[in-house]
Amino acid sequence: MNNFSTTAKHLLMIALGLGACLSMTLDAHHSTNANFTQEIVSVEGTIERVRFVNPHASVLIRHVDAEGQEIFWLIESGARTTLERQGVTLEHLEIGSTVTATGRKGRRDFTMYLQKITYEDGTEFIPQPELN
Repeated sequence: MNNFSTTAKHLLMIALGLGACLSMTLDAHHSTNANFTQEIVSVEGTIERVRFVNPHASVLIRHVDAEGQEIFWLIESGARTTLERQGVTLEHLEIGSTVTATGRKGRRDFTMYLQKITYEDGTEFIPQPELN
């Protein structure tokens, strides 16, 4: 019986250790589906800041609502390396450009996952066409 309880304790410790490792791994990176809904939204504004980094590039857009209030939208996209493989560069996301961003609405206020950006002249920038 003593052997069984020692073995059971070891198995329990291993299970707890694996569970802890798995939970750390799951916290390390989030799922797009966990943070963004399927609802498509659009917001017009000015590109204020661009983070062209891994694991997610992002664009901060300043939107002015009907009451004149400034609202900053955080627009998330794919990883820099993924975007670069598709030919995307920072030139596509020039600070000061007036754009309309369209994408999946975030579960947090004023966030979205980018599907496309439409510039004032009507041209479109689609960072990950295979996801649309």
